[in-house]
Amino acid sequence: MKRVNEHSKMSIYGLGTTAFWSGSNPGAAVCIREAVEKYGMTVLDTAEMYGDGRCEAALARAIRGIDREKLFLVSKILPDNADEKHFRKSLTGSLQRLGTDYLDLYLLHWRENTDLHFLVPAMEAAVREGLIHRWGVSNFDTGDLQDLLAVEDGGHCFCNQIFYSIYERGCEKELLPLMRELHILPMSYSSLGSDYYPHPDIHQHPEIMALCRAEKVPPEAMMLRWNAEQGFCTLFSTSSLPHLRDNLQEVPEEAFRRFQLLVERDFPAPAEGYPLVKI
Repeated sequence: MKRVNEHSKMSIYGLGTTAFWSGSNPGAAVCIREAVEKYGMTVLDTAEMYGDGRCEAALARAIRGIDREKLFLVSKILPDNADEKHFRKSLTGSLQRLGTDYLDLYLLHWRENTDLHFLVPAMEAAVREGLIHRWGVSNFDTGDLQDLLAVEDGGHCFCNQIFYSIYERGCEKELLPLMRELHILPMSYSSLGSDYYPHPDIHQHPEIMALCRAEKVPPEAMMLRWNAEQGFCTLFSTSSLPHLRDNLQEVPEEAFRRFQLLVERDFPAPAEGYPLVKI
């Protein structure tokens, strides 16, 4: 599987772990093993909020025995825990549940009332101690990033994980250009859309579905490739091996170019900007 860049062990696609919300999902565990061992996926995304830590613990069980250096583990801290009293406890808890000595990337899950003047030094200290290798944020809009940059060392932010797909492109007006200017990696969650956010159904688009049938490529593989081509590390979640294999199917170049044209025609970016959608 391709990497985000030639210097990174981050795969362009990553697997989310919300399928583990109950703490037990054998199908999700099988998908993770195949994604890593067969397809070379390295990015596995979780959070202390998911199942109140159960997703982190279930992910640890799923990856047991896999070489840690082959993985890029991402977890997130809740804003209520991003303070002097709770930060270290939250980070340590995530590390313990994941069964690892370090996180490759640690994100603030969303901003809320987080004191950025505390957060940045706390993240930087965790990097120096080797507890995390990089830090970033999630669900940060343009103004949030500007506030972050006003804090000393705020420019060390590596990543902003946001809701993005062909159905939701509002960030392209202001936020995404700013992130590119600042060299902050965009990472998309719910990259195939979300039931929590109403959107069209690509399966009802006759031309796209005709293209997919002719090329024997699932539309989901086209969509994920599209996100990745926009420069995103692209996350999705599944507990079905057939869905995993469909999502990761190789897309022929000519077919993908035709898909891009249809997306730009029928799922265009908005003409006017609006606040970042968060789910």
